[in-house]
Amino acid sequence: MKRLLEALRYAADGAFVVDDKLRIVFWNKSAESILGYNSDEVAGQFCYQLLHGYDETRRLICKERCQVVNLALQSEPIPNYDIRVATKQGGNCWLNMSIFTYRMSDANGKKAIVHLFHDLDHKEVDDKVLGQLVKVINRYHDIRHNNGAKLESHQNTLTSREREILALLADGHGTRNIAQLLSISKSTVRNHIQNILQKLQVHTRLEAVTYAIKYDLISY
Repeated sequence: MKRLLEALRYAADGAFVVDDKLRIVFWNKSAESILGYNSDEVAGQFCYQLLHGYDETRRLICKERCQVVNLALQSEPIPNYDIRVATKQGGNCWLNMSIFTYRMSDANGKKAIVHLFHDLDHKEVDDKVLGQLVKVINRYHDIRHNNGAKLESHQNTLTSREREILALLADGHGTRNIAQLLSISKSTVRNHIQNILQKLQVHTRLEAVTYAIKYDLISY
């Protein structure tokens, strides 16, 4: 567990860890930067009471009986998801969240639930992200080389608007900028992006852009 926390402490993405009662036991610097709370303020708090997270339809996600956490504790695969949470400043921000469990010790079998997230409204493609992009492209190349199979192109399933948004993602635009450029709401942009991820059968925006570049879904 100690090694995991050390790795998360200075991660570029926000990270926090809760115990099986959903009490916060770890909070990294990036989480503090994104949400405003420092680790002393959140230690021991219930994550659902702190974040008050809800989805696009304003359905409450963060609650005492968190369905996402329950699935994770049952070792079910959890796709990443978008969630709007409260900040210390009294505002709200949209995060892309992914979670996984980690066994705290072999003796008692208890698990910690790790949450990794980034700010969807302000995240832009920087040098580090571009480096990750190259790694993902190489991974797809290795998969094709090793399996001798070509991944299916989904060009015909994407709408013109989805291809337009995919191209803007590849140019490094975040949700807010895309909404402004296309004169649509941020909620609509997020809905389009979720549709793109489902159609391309990928889990993140980065993987969607990688797939699109590799299979000429967009010009880049």
